[in-house]
Amino acid sequence: MNRISIIGALLAGCLLAACNRGTDGVGPAQQAGKAIDDAGARAQAKVDAAGARVQEKLDHVNEKIDRINEKVEDKVQAQVQKADQAVREAREGAKEATERVGQKVEEAGEKMQQAAK
Repeated sequence: MNRISIIGALLAGCLLAACNRGTDGVGPAQQAGKAIDDAGARAQAKVDAAGARVQEKLDHVNEKIDRINEKVEDKVQAQVQKADQAVREAREGAKEATERVGQKVEEAGEKMQQAAK
């Protein structure tokens, strides 16, 4: 029985030693919880930093896309204006040609009338 009492006393002492708080009043479970919280905070900080870097790169790419779009829009607009001018000139040329053909037909008609007299 003496042995059982000694073993019980040793177990009780070990349990008390394990549950005792350190000098700062923080127990082992609290220390483990703090370590987990700190690790989570560090991981979140790294994720936030990586997200910020990705956002910066996306902003940079979007700026380049905007500049390219502006250049393309300017070039497309210039081509549209050239095409409009070419159409206007073609219409004007067709109108002039139609008028000349009409005059020639009139002249030919007049010659035919005079030849018929």
